[in-house]
Amino acid sequence: MSEVFIGRQPILDREMHVFAYELQFHLGLNPNKQTIKATIELIKKTEEEIGFQAIVGDHSAMLHLPKELIKKEILPELNPDNHLVLEIPNNVTRDVDVLRSLKELKADGSMIALDDFVDDESSLKLAGISDFVKIDVDNYTEVKLKKMLEDLHAKGVKVIAEKVETEEKFQYLKKLGFDYFQGYFFTNPIIINGQKLSGNKLTLLQLLAKVNDPNTDFDELSAIISHDVALSHKLLVAINNPAARIPIRVESVADALKYMGLKRLKFWVNMLMLSSMNDVPQELLTTSLMRAKFCELLAENSGYSSDKDSFFLVGLFSNLSAFFKIKIEELVAEMPLADDLVDALVDKTGPMGEAINILISMERLNDTLSALQYDGLGIGQLSNNFMAANAWAQQVIAE
Repeated sequence: MSEVFIGRQPILDREMHVFAYELQFHLGLNPNKQTIKATIELIKKTEEEIGFQAIVGDHSAMLHLPKELIKKEILPELNPDNHLVLEIPNNVTRDVDVLRSLKELKADGSMIALDDFVDDESSLKLAGISDFVKIDVDNYTEVKLKKMLEDLHAKGVKVIAEKVETEEKFQYLKKLGFDYFQGYFFTNPIIINGQKLSGNKLTLLQLLAKVNDPNTDFDELSAIISHDVALSHKLLVAINNPAARIPIRVESVADALKYMGLKRLKFWVNMLMLSSMNDVPQELLTTSLMRAKFCELLAENSGYSSDKDSFFLVGLFSNLSAFFKIKIEELVAEMPLADDLVDALVDKTGPMGEAINILISMERLNDTLSALQYDGLGIGQLSNNFMAANAWAQQVIAE
């Protein structure tokens, strides 16, 4: 029997703000009583150990469950301010039990998203009770997509484009009139060959390089941060947040170093520098933090625990090209990174490069997910680490 597991993808609006996170429950090709039971147990375990609210933060949760599990007593609970969106297949028009459950759940405040709309009689009937409709845009011509959008919008239904993996595709579908976009297109920006970094971005990259140079010591890091007034202010505000759990009020960068340590301070500085880039969506930072934590957890749970700091850094920097809109090989050329980190970031080779490959497969929800393995870890453990990393990233952003 295939191991059951959960996948997750962001759904962004036209301004690249997160609208919801879809949580997909994978049961293999032929769900049966055993896999249904295992999925119920997985929902309970995830709720107890991580929490679905923690995974989605303050966003809506779109649940892609088998129709047998669309029942109030099984679904995870979210805060009242967070919408629960139930994703339904397009073949339930004659399933009386499912339709009854949907009616009850919608009366309680849940919303409905119709998956894989195909513009047939069944889909059109279900669209009439749905708040959202999802379309696999690769299956239709531009003319057909425009007609479907026109008809669905006339019904008051919002339309989600699936499998949007590049910024170019996002811009095209946005122009067509789609309301929401599912996928990791924001990590794949349009890169113009030969484009040079602006002065501000070049300065930021040089600062990132210096902060993450293994030879940069306490005194050097303190001097680097102190010379950037805006960065110093942001850092002190962040450190004095109660969530940072520093026992005294920190008044200087030198004190911050004393109470936080070099590793923790470098993390905060990296995050604050990346968050200062105002021409990228915040979800890019959230994704980079998630990737960093996932890679760290992967190292801790496998045979690479002694290298977990390097795994964390590789995960954090794996999206650098999306922040700077420059090829990753050009970016790492400006940074004093060890050869194995460069190989992982540029060529996706070595243990850390394979960790990035695992991540990308999980983000894209590839068809071969159930067969994924990393140093003896199967998809169940990988998925659990992925969800835990997502919850951690949401917490860091919130704090």
